[in-house]
Amino acid sequence: MPCSPSSAEVFEDNLAAWMSEFQKYLAYSNPALAESDAAKASVVDEVKAAICENVNLNLEKNEEEFAPYVRDFATLVWGQLMQVGLEPGKDALATEAIRFLTTLVNGVHHTLLQDEDGSTLRTIIQNIVIPNLRFRDSDEELFEDNYVEYIRRDIEGSDTDTRRRMACELLKALTAKFQQAVTQSVSGYVSSLLAEHAAAPESAWKQKDCAIYLVIALTVRGKSEAKGATLTNELVNVGDFFGAHILPELQAPPGRGHPVLKADALKFVTTFRQQIPKPGCLALLPSITVLLTSEHNVVHTYAALCVERMLTVRDAGVPRFGSADVLPLRDALLGNLFMGLTLPDSGENDYIMKAIMRLIAVLGSDAAPVALLCAERLAALLMVQAQNPRNPLFAHYLFESLALLVRHCAGQAELAPRLEATLFPPFQAVLQADVAEFAPYVFQLLAQMLEARPSPLPAQYMLLFPPLLSPQLWERPANVPALVRLLEAYLQRAPVELVQGGHLTGVLGVFQKLNASRAHDHEGFYILNALVQHLDSAAWQVHLPALWSLLLQRLQHSRTTKYSRSFCVFLALLIAKHGPGWTAAGLEHVQPGLFSMVLDQIWLPGLAGVSGDMERRLAAVAAVKVATDFPPVAASDAAQPLWGRLVEVSISLLTDEEDAGGNGAGDDEDDEQAAAAAVAMATGGGAATTAAGNVAYARLASASRPEREPVPEVGHAKQFVATSLAHAASQQPGRMAPRIAASLAPAYQASLAAMCAQAGVSIV
Repeated sequence: MPCSPSSAEVFEDNLAAWMSEFQKYLAYSNPALAESDAAKASVVDEVKAAICENVNLNLEKNEEEFAPYVRDFATLVWGQLMQVGLEPGKDALATEAIRFLTTLVNGVHHTLLQDEDGSTLRTIIQNIVIPNLRFRDSDEELFEDNYVEYIRRDIEGSDTDTRRRMACELLKALTAKFQQAVTQSVSGYVSSLLAEHAAAPESAWKQKDCAIYLVIALTVRGKSEAKGATLTNELVNVGDFFGAHILPELQAPPGRGHPVLKADALKFVTTFRQQIPKPGCLALLPSITVLLTSEHNVVHTYAALCVERMLTVRDAGVPRFGSADVLPLRDALLGNLFMGLTLPDSGENDYIMKAIMRLIAVLGSDAAPVALLCAERLAALLMVQAQNPRNPLFAHYLFESLALLVRHCAGQAELAPRLEATLFPPFQAVLQADVAEFAPYVFQLLAQMLEARPSPLPAQYMLLFPPLLSPQLWERPANVPALVRLLEAYLQRAPVELVQGGHLTGVLGVFQKLNASRAHDHEGFYILNALVQHLDSAAWQVHLPALWSLLLQRLQHSRTTKYSRSFCVFLALLIAKHGPGWTAAGLEHVQPGLFSMVLDQIWLPGLAGVSGDMERRLAAVAAVKVATDFPPVAASDAAQPLWGRLVEVSISLLTDEEDAGGNGAGDDEDDEQAAAAAVAMATGGGAATTAAGNVAYARLASASRPEREPVPEVGHAKQFVATSLAHAASQQPGRMAPRIAASLAPAYQASLAAMCAQAGVSIV
């Protein structure tokens, strides 16, 4: 029985027939089928757009098979672009046709557009790029009436490609392949367009708009959202164009210049912020500050974006702008940014709120003089938002702004009570109204305020604690990480009050609930670790047997890699904090011989998977404490294999520390971007909910959990390991060195010798 042909073979065998039909319909014309409404695509145009999309995919995915048809389709698509009109109904055909040409230019067939005199390139630029790049009446309508959609298309890269964007992409592709010729040709058109504008600035503003976009497309060779233009066309002098044509637009008195050109100029600065020197950026800030209150939504939004992105620029890894740079404009910037939120249709403008967040971050402690004013305005916005949460990104940046104020100002004795008086009412309103989208943010901020609050703690914090143990709160997955963070803060700042108030049983009940959840079991260990660090062992030792039973049952019946790793860190913390003898006694109380079994079968095998610099240092300290401070291991020849494993793992955890990487706090900007991206991904720009309908948790980067060394030894783990072994050797002269030689592999012996030399000790 013959085998049926593969889909690839069928495709290749019938490609000629398909391409023949495509060519026929791409050249087809029938005035009777024309659409009377210029805003709608005709049936013929829809078919041609679909054909262009199809052949573009063939060119991208099946270049070898499609090669015989490239020239014919290039001619046909070219012809369509030369005659397609600028009506909105023609947009789909124009964008798909330009996309095909762009793919052609980016591939091996770009030589089809190359000729000796460069006439083909000039024709493409003059008759395809420039017409489709021009500002149309439909763009002007969006600019005036629907700024959100205008921005989405212009700078956010919406799902729907526009003529302007595709024309820019085509020009970028042409520049990459024919840099000298294209730069020379486009420069001539730019000069001509600017001359037309100079002759009639009021009526010829669209010419300058086109010129600015041509320069941006011609110049940018590589870019990213975080950095703007990262690679530029060295044949274009960005500085000269900026000084001659961008700066005048931004510095023009209020009421002078077209708003579209001001938006273009702000976009130019935002794009080339890395290339404009710091003095030039600082000189621009006063003008941009004024534009923050423009009546045109696009202009004041682009001004906010420009401020926010400029403040993230780094030179050689160091932030370009510090507090001293923006301090002279602090009041004006903050005032105008908050004023921008009062302008029509900008009450939930997330670009403005992000700029407020970024400015507070750069100001740091210099925000203290205006912290209360900022807090009052943000609190008022929060009260409004709580009634009807609609823009999750706006809300996220609002809470990040509050977190920054708390970070930089709540530790000041005079400011803390006033900040609390300002923020507690909206927080209480959110919790009492059960605003599910905002509750996790409030819990994170309360934790941050609690940690930063100078002693003594006000009674209002303790009054808030009992409701936090309500089972209903813990049913919402998004609440769990934030509530755990808040419980940790209470255990750190008010351990005695919690014990005396009889709340410890409730806290352990929360742990039991989390321990049974595969999704949140690691959060339960955060609570246990906080108990170990901040409570006297006598306060909770009575609960230890029950805790061990819960942990061991979970390890036996439902162990996961994550759970094992969390358990290993917890056990290391117990050993490092209270000693191996105390820890062993607790386990032996559950079952004789249990401590040795847990070490051998669970803890030592699991330590290799521990991640995070601090966690690895903690585990190394705990391992060497068992090896040197626990007599059944330290002094027993029978336990020498276990002793060797403990010492080796402590060395391995420290010497592999850099390779393992850390999980501590990273760059604030990166954290903010990641958190905001998570919000956007989870919400799709709508309500802050997941696909299952649950509220999505978003971590506040500015209120992140501070990393503290749990015991002093952890901060100097290598020194501690070396000195501990050296001290043990001094207690047993002549015994330690042979034990090391017999138990440790040569590589570990060498690493230990280096650690001893660094610590200034020796093992004999």
